[in-house]
Amino acid sequence: MRYVLPAVLFAVLALVVVITPHVEPRRVRARAALVDAQLRTGFGFTDGSRAAWAEARGSGWPPFHYGKHRELDSELMGTVDGVPVRAAGYECVVAGSRHRYGLACVVLPVPVAWAEVRGEPVFSAPRVPEHVPDGRRDGALPEFDQAYQLYAEESEAALLVGSVATANVMLQVPEPFSWRCLDSEVLLWKRGGWSSADALIASVRAVLEIFDPAISASWRGVGPT
Repeated sequence: MRYVLPAVLFAVLALVVVITPHVEPRRVRARAALVDAQLRTGFGFTDGSRAAWAEARGSGWPPFHYGKHRELDSELMGTVDGVPVRAAGYECVVAGSRHRYGLACVVLPVPVAWAEVRGEPVFSAPRVPEHVPDGRRDGALPEFDQAYQLYAEESEAALLVGSVATANVMLQVPEPFSWRCLDSEVLLWKRGGWSSADALIASVRAVLEIFDPAISASWRGVGPT
């Protein structure tokens, strides 16, 4: 009998070790499925295309800079305040651990200069070098700099991302997230995904508010005169 209890305890411990790494990914996937359903029923999103994400994935920039078995899923498309938006889930595996991100992409009517704002640390590990771009800038408010890191090389982009208006908008979002603009797209990403469709849409609207005064009358649907 004295050997039975240690054996049972060992078996339970082994089971916990095997099961635990799979619990969190399943929970995150279940939440992502709920967000997808909310985007469909509450915001009119429909099935999207994986091919539309090829350029963003091929950039090698966060969150696409590490991992194996990289996969997109739940590709959706819709509009937010009349602006085209894509959404998707993204997963990769590193050191046997599965990492998931929520993605959203806002399609702007005109190209804008590159800039990046990070609301979460970018993943790094011994075999995943830290990904730090050039153009590190300070924000306009100390509380913004405590919560976010921003990067911009061109002066116009630096004025935008480093402005008081941008700081105020980003400090009011319900969930911190990261975003990067390049050409005519703004990619949003969040480790583990957003908690709800409302939170995702709030993040998209924050980006729209930041860029609204920055990209000319065409942003407001006014054609050339």
